[in-house]
Amino acid sequence: MLAGVSLSLVVFAENIHRLQKCKKINVVIEGSNENRLITPQEIETLIAPNTIVSPEGKPFDRISFKKIEERVRANKLVKSCQVHRDLSGELTVDVEEYSPLARIVSNNKPDNYVTDNGRFIGVSPHYTVRVLLLSGSYFDEVENLEEPKSKPILDLLKAINDDDFWKAQITQLVVEKDGGIILVPEVGNHQIEFGMGIEIEAKFKKLKILYKEILPSKGWDKYKKISVKYRNQIVCE
Repeated sequence: MLAGVSLSLVVFAENIHRLQKCKKINVVIEGSNENRLITPQEIETLIAPNTIVSPEGKPFDRISFKKIEERVRANKLVKSCQVHRDLSGELTVDVEEYSPLARIVSNNKPDNYVTDNGRFIGVSPHYTVRVLLLSGSYFDEVENLEEPKSKPILDLLKAINDDDFWKAQITQLVVEKDGGIILVPEVGNHQIEFGMGIEIEAKFKKLKILYKEILPSKGWDKYKKISVKYRNQIVCE
């Protein structure tokens, strides 16, 4: 008898839970950017572009969490989205936005932020992230840095961002059509011919000796061009 009553209560509670209507939508945006690239209002517009698809007021058994997540992820600045509900009838949409590695600036195409996996995600109208700038003819012909041929560029971006010294010193990468890279520093009136984004650690080791031991004594404007393009060489002109 008690088992039957307990089962009936469980079934009753499940039916109430299933038929409960969505009372409110909560948007939570997370990410490591200093300010948000996207706003809760933008996410709310994606969740409910019109009253027909809006979850508010609808029973939860008629709301597709998957479709809401797909609509939110349509914004390229969104890295991930998860939708869940609570017992009070509130729907929560957890959004994680990307933290860009760099920003492509081009005369021929709109600007794009680049993610750590090489994806181009456009830019935010609300906030400009202070990141490395990318320019050069290489970007006239590529739609992302996800292809194997672009891996050296992505590896170099990550190496710079992971090193506090170089992150503070390097402001821009100019990438030529063949993938050769020129670094533009924050301090000094020179450019660094880096070559391809290979043997990165060895090249930066040579450059760090130059920056810490030679340029401070000779002067930051002593040279116009510094090259570490070739193995076991550092050429200053």
